[in-house]
Amino acid sequence: MLGTRLVLGTLMIVALAGIVCADGYVSVHYPQWAGLLITLLIAVLVIFAGYELGRLMQAGDSPGGYKPVTHWAAFVSAGLVVIPWIEMRQSTTGLSAIWLTGGLLVTCLAVLGRKTTVQAIGNMASTLFIILYLGLLASFVVRVRLIWPGAAGAAILVFTILTVKSSDIGAYFVGSALGRHKLAPWVSPGKTVEGAVGALATSAAVAIGAMVLWGHYQAVVGPAPLKMAQAAIFGLLMAIFGHLGDLVESAIKRDIGQKDSARVVPAFGGLLDIIDSPLFTAPVAWWVLTNWVRH
Repeated sequence: MLGTRLVLGTLMIVALAGIVCADGYVSVHYPQWAGLLITLLIAVLVIFAGYELGRLMQAGDSPGGYKPVTHWAAFVSAGLVVIPWIEMRQSTTGLSAIWLTGGLLVTCLAVLGRKTTVQAIGNMASTLFIILYLGLLASFVVRVRLIWPGAAGAAILVFTILTVKSSDIGAYFVGSALGRHKLAPWVSPGKTVEGAVGALATSAAVAIGAMVLWGHYQAVVGPAPLKMAQAAIFGLLMAIFGHLGDLVESAIKRDIGQKDSARVVPAFGGLLDIIDSPLFTAPVAWWVLTNWVRH
């Protein structure tokens, strides 16, 4: 299992790196399309994750089972991801609020159109949760990419994702080797305090190392965006919110009574298990980088 996770994880990182490099190339040679490749990638992932979460919510006949309007939720979520790129191109704002308002109105009407009031509130709420949890949070991944429209923007997105995922890796290995004290046994019995400390240390170290490496390639991507102390704090924040994101996804699965969100990604619990921590950290990363990055 561990070997499979490492192989698949490595392949996914390589694939992501290839797309980011392609996006950086396009940004330099065709600046009007800067960020489009990554935006489309995130939108596709959100659509698949939307259907995965919709199926998860409908699992079984337990009281925790819901019937969200999954097609609509996936569509609105993908729109929220694309909107930041459109806003950058059109130099406008406010489209996300308009899109969300339309999403709310049609959600209510779609549930009403089922001609039943059974779990109507729960079905509306679960649809909106998919839209906000996947679409709104993932839109901040695109916003991180668009902090800089050029190749530096692609690099800062890689920096953010590597920092987040390294905390997952640190938590896994340290927790497996040294974990003794449960962190939140009521929602995720496998998580330990020792693993959380490992996540903090690994994420901070990777963030600092990334800034050192960035300095060696500043001729291509510009000066390092963060000072070393800022990078360490950024890494700690990514580890904390990444851990919280993982716990939130665990709570969702426990509510439904499912161990894995899907079987589409072998050795992982599903697409949601892969993107849960980046989703939760994206708004925090965007806020920190927007206020701290050296423009």
